[in-house]
Amino acid sequence: MTETDWNSIMMTAEKLQANATTDTGMPSVTRNIRQLLDAAENLWTKVGVPGVEAQGNIFLCSRGVDAPQVSKQLEKLSSVATLNTLDPKPDMDVDSFVKNEVQNAILGLIESVKKSNGDVIERRQTDTMTKNWRNKKINIVNSFPGYMPNSSSPTSKTMPALSKFNTTNFGLNAHMDQTELTYAQHLCEYNQLVENHGVQKDILQSFSKAAENAHDDRVNEMWKIVKCMSQIIPEYGSTNSRYSTNNQKLLISNARSYLEQRYIIFMKSYVKSHLSKAKVGGIPGTFPLVRSFVSVYINQYNNPDQLFYDGLPFWPFLYYLIRCGDLESVVKVLENDGTHSELLNVFKSIKSNHQYTTLNDQNIMSTVVWESSDPFKKVIYSLVLAVDVTSKHSDVIKTADDYLWLKLCQVRNEVGKLTYPILQTTIYKEYGEQFSEAQPMSYFQLLFLTGQFESAIEFIFRHTKLRCHAIHIAIALNEINILYLPKDFDQPILSKDNKQMAVLNLSRMIKIYCTKFENHDLKMAINYYYCLRHAESNDRTLFVSQVAALVVETEEYEKVFGYLKPDGKKMNGILDSFVVADHVKLEIIKCAAYLTEQKCDFEIAARLYELVGQYDKTLELINIMLSRIIQPDTFSALDKSPRMKNRIYDYAEVLSERLSGSEINASDEDIFTFNMLKSLFVFFQLYEDKKNTLAFDVLQTIGLIPLSSDQVEECLSAFKKFGELILRIVPGVMTATMNMLYSQYTEIKKEEESSRSSKDPEQRQAQLEYIRNRAKAITSFTGRVPFQINSEIINHLVQTEILLY
Repeated sequence: MTETDWNSIMMTAEKLQANATTDTGMPSVTRNIRQLLDAAENLWTKVGVPGVEAQGNIFLCSRGVDAPQVSKQLEKLSSVATLNTLDPKPDMDVDSFVKNEVQNAILGLIESVKKSNGDVIERRQTDTMTKNWRNKKINIVNSFPGYMPNSSSPTSKTMPALSKFNTTNFGLNAHMDQTELTYAQHLCEYNQLVENHGVQKDILQSFSKAAENAHDDRVNEMWKIVKCMSQIIPEYGSTNSRYSTNNQKLLISNARSYLEQRYIIFMKSYVKSHLSKAKVGGIPGTFPLVRSFVSVYINQYNNPDQLFYDGLPFWPFLYYLIRCGDLESVVKVLENDGTHSELLNVFKSIKSNHQYTTLNDQNIMSTVVWESSDPFKKVIYSLVLAVDVTSKHSDVIKTADDYLWLKLCQVRNEVGKLTYPILQTTIYKEYGEQFSEAQPMSYFQLLFLTGQFESAIEFIFRHTKLRCHAIHIAIALNEINILYLPKDFDQPILSKDNKQMAVLNLSRMIKIYCTKFENHDLKMAINYYYCLRHAESNDRTLFVSQVAALVVETEEYEKVFGYLKPDGKKMNGILDSFVVADHVKLEIIKCAAYLTEQKCDFEIAARLYELVGQYDKTLELINIMLSRIIQPDTFSALDKSPRMKNRIYDYAEVLSERLSGSEINASDEDIFTFNMLKSLFVFFQLYEDKKNTLAFDVLQTIGLIPLSSDQVEECLSAFKKFGELILRIVPGVMTATMNMLYSQYTEIKKEEESSRSSKDPEQRQAQLEYIRNRAKAITSFTGRVPFQINSEIINHLVQTEILLY
């Protein structure tokens, strides 16, 4: 840097100093040229080296940075590999430590409970939603009575056309046909007899008689099968009574006897149609009938063994005697023949106990039999030995009845043989496709005759024309306690229990069946639901729950349950004319009240609870309704129209009159809340109508909030007995009261300004002080009340009080 440069810098600095503004009001610190040179020299000596580096050091020093020391500080930092942690100093503030720990524990517990409750609520919501959707899907499918699963083409996804348009589901009139009405009449008579006398008449016989009205031989035959197969020993309290050893024997014997009797009828019909060939005559009975039948029925039979009896082929004659169940004639024929002693011993055993299931091989050489070419001989030995069970014996077995009869004879109670469960599975799985569509009655008979009652009933229930017969068969079997019902009645119509046994949801069947007439004939529907009086779900009989659900669905509360007149006298409904025990009627009404309460239809629920004398629930619900309609800003989603509000209040007034002077099963707190809410309803009505004087009279009577400074302590002490329904209305009461005070204040001020008031100034001042005293009592009460009040309401009260001055 040259001398010229420094001189020019100095000249420039002096010029800048001369032009600088110094009138800032603050003393200025200035340096002359000599002082600046001295300061520069000092800086120069600190650096020690000339050049650009020296100028940089001067610049950094002017900003508080000691440049020569920077390198040493960097070396010090680089030499430290890691930073040593500081030892924490113990917090000696025990009180703060304990307070923090307690608060953290409380917050942690709150968060844990919140998370746990959230998980429980979400899980219950999901389960409930899934269950509701599942029931909706089942009800939608069940609403199509003409729908039947197409078992012959399982890959088909198209729904068959409905055979009849179900008008009931769309709110139109639907009428029962004559057969259904006849069934219903017999059911009503049966129910009345059971309730009046406790004696059950033969419901199977009654329904069989009703079925004759259908004028269908297949339906009559169906009821004959039901009556025949139901002749077993019901084991009360047992969940598998039909599968006991004794009952299985009875089921097999009954089915075999039925098929044998029906074959006798066929023989008679066939012989009658061939009288010219049949050798009819002699003593009436099965033996001559079989002889005549064989003489005309057997054609193209070469009789390979060349055995005859009374001029007829021996083995066909013997087979048809067995097929008719005439074991006495079978034994007689074998005794007269004298060449088949082993068969004679077998049929003597069968004759004595009428059972094939206990037979063994009887030391008969079956290989000799299978070498024979006589088909009738093979069938006889097959049913006796229970061998070759897979053979269809098509030369002899012509019909489904013949096939089932042979299988029933081949059933044994031995491992490796054809057991009864195996026969049931075979019939259900292998022959369903063959008969289900073209011949539904034939498949029903196969299922029912093999003891599969539930599957048989469910199958014909799918067919619209057979539905009324199916439901009444199910009712009859349930009444005699041989029908298997599920534990969970939300299941489909046919399902499996935990033991893989078929169970029938009778409740769902009755619900579907009653859909067509329950809207216009509730009494008839109740008669059908009465059949569920022995089935329980959720600690309640299905009769109770289904009737209650029906009434809630149709909303025919007064029609079914009756109602109370203003004087407390009860008007009867349908349920009162129906002969059931009083405690059952009360339980139905309570269940309906609970369901309406769950739907938040509190008015109906309160009336139903009152109907059964459960006044604690009645007052609880009426209190909730009163609290919701009192203030316009509370529960804004509710209907608060004048009509709605007046109806609820009128019901509260009628209820109050009925309960006056009576002892009821309700707490003093509910009664106090009920009376307080009625008074508050009147107060707010007067406030809305701007009848402030009458409104203040109501407040003075109930003593809810203080209207003078002397009442503050009294109201604070009484505040503890108020329930939550009253407490949430208190802020609105204080707001309304303060608004009325301000309204009175403005009226007095207007009179004062108009100079037309007849009151003297002292009187007006006394009134203003009276108003201010009331307002002060309210604000004082607001600040001390043990209840959290919205800050906006507090601000409104305080500001309104200030405006009164």
